[in-house]
Amino acid sequence: MNIVLRVILAVYNFFVGDLVILIGVSLTMILLALIAFLGALAALHGASGAILIAGVLLTLLTTLGREVLRPENKQKA
Repeated sequence: MNIVLRVILAVYNFFVGDLVILIGVSLTMILLALIAFLGALAALHGASGAILIAGVLLTLLTTLGREVLRPENKQKA
């Protein structure tokens, strides 16, 4: 079982490396799936591309902001 968890962790670190990116992109994909399959959200179908770009961009900016604000990443003057 321990080897299975190590393999899953290695694959996760290779493809994503950050939990915020994984959650952000997953939420964006869930939102796009809801838009595609729910009739009540059909009006947003034309904006799916823009929603995808905005969701991924916001996720990446959030991750970048976290990295910039970490104390160990600040340069000493």
